[in-house]
Amino acid sequence: MLLLLSPTVFGSPCAAQNQQRLRYSVVYADSDGITHFRDEYLPWQKTQGRGNFPASVTPLLDAQKIGFLILPKGYRQDWHPAPSKRFTMVLSGVADIEVGDGQRRKFGAGSVVLVTDVQGRGHRTRVLGSRENLAVWVPVP
Repeated sequence: MLLLLSPTVFGSPCAAQNQQRLRYSVVYADSDGITHFRDEYLPWQKTQGRGNFPASVTPLLDAQKIGFLILPKGYRQDWHPAPSKRFTMVLSGVADIEVGDGQRRKFGAGSVVLVTDVQGRGHRTRVLGSRENLAVWVPVP
């Protein structure tokens, strides 16, 4: 299973709040089954948090469930499609995803990726560095 894998490494999750849009990577397969990356964005909307502190939120997206995933350091998975369409958010560690066109991206804490390559060759996943990779994943329709 693929599982993991989020977008371009943003520094910390707080850094994302200083942007006008939340960037995330999408892993998708073209009509020939070759996977690619594409960046998409969700707009940040200003709101008042508890205690009248300003906060930023994105629009809510439909989701089905939530799960957590730990991949051990040194983990490698050869070509595989995603088990389902899902958002994956990296909480700790770093993963490297390679798509069928040869492009690779590293995803660390605060990264968000939407994997949609549920058919075809899929992508490769590796855990980099000396830490396991902890992620949360949310299947979406």
